Amino acid sequence: METTAKLYEVKFVLDVTQLGADDPLWQNGSMYFQALNIPWYSTSSHGRTVGNFLKKVKMPYDQVLDIIGLGTWPLQEPLHGGRISTSYKGQIKWLDRLLALTESNWKIVVGYNPLLVCNGKETTKLDVPFQHIFAKYEVNAYISMGGSCGYFHRDNSILYIGHPRSPGGAQTSVDGFFLHRVRPLEMESMLINVEGKLVQRSDVQQHGTGAM
Repeated sequence: METTAKLYEVKFVLDVTQLGADDPLWQNGSMYFQALNIPWYSTSSHGRTVGNFLKKVKMPYDQVLDIIGLGTWPLQEPLHGGRISTSYKGQIKWLDRLLALTESNWKIVVGYNPLLVCNGKETTKLDVPFQHIFAKYEVNAYISMGGSCGYFHRDNSILYIGHPRSPGGAQTSVDGFFLHRVRPLEMESMLINVEGKLVQRSDVQQHGTGAM
């Protein structure tokens, strides 16, 4: 891990997990990055733990990257009489209030559960209120586990990044990690396998720079 961190000049680690601090990867791997003074940010979507957080990362050229951790367990709660739960409403309000106050150049939301379902050429949006908030405040990317839309899926100006549990079609699961490089005008995301080879990549531009 130390060699990989130095090779790619890693600035921080995002651990997308359902278990938070109970995640074996965090327990066994975070110590290596702590020794290198590399922050480790972990999501949580387990039981009644709401793993919300906001981390601001200073970037070159006076830019700021917001990493927003969103506890997504309320998204899995069943509807009662066609109405969403109080916990679900609370998460919507929290995310809306937080994004309304930020003026950062880049906004990445991280949650355990996927927000899209893909079936061939058709894409179904889950949890539409969150999608509206993403569009309203120009979120650049959403990172999650699972899903059926592959490793990278672009929906309008938002890049959805995930690691499918049971990929369909010709796609096979890859053991590895995602590497994200944020530049002044674009964010490049790459899937790297355990051998250190590039498997797949995608990018998303900063909002308002599409014509540049």
